[in-house]
Amino acid sequence: MAPTSEVTAEVCVHVCVTCKADNVGQDGACEDDAERPGQRFGLALKAARAAGDADWLDIQEVNCLASCERGCAAAISMAGKWSYLLGRLSAAKADDFLTYARTYRASKTGLVLPSKRPASLHDAVLGRMPSLLPAPEPSHEH
Repeated sequence: MAPTSEVTAEVCVHVCVTCKADNVGQDGACEDDAERPGQRFGLALKAARAAGDADWLDIQEVNCLASCERGCAAAISMAGKWSYLLGRLSAAKADDFLTYARTYRASKTGLVLPSKRPASLHDAVLGRMPSLLPAPEPSHEH
């Protein structure tokens, strides 16, 4: 049997794909046929992941992150670390978000200080939540 190379994502990003953010017309109605900002951000983030050797990043679509006034929004999480909700995102910020995700991944607690964030994400953090999953136990090989 040939060996398999199974990729295990360490960091998970949930991208809201229902946000109407900049697809609202003058009458307040959403242009439903238009691709939504979260969909565009998700596609751009997947492209950035592929170009940036970031197979450790899992990108999942979700229907709502309850951040409609600050959309598009995404949540980032990893076992044993704080989870963060970021808003005011766009496809143009996908590369910067990937940079943020790299710093998040390298951080012991998940904290990415404002001075360590890309400039385009200086005001993106909307909130944080404690990790729901414990940090993985270190292996004790003898």
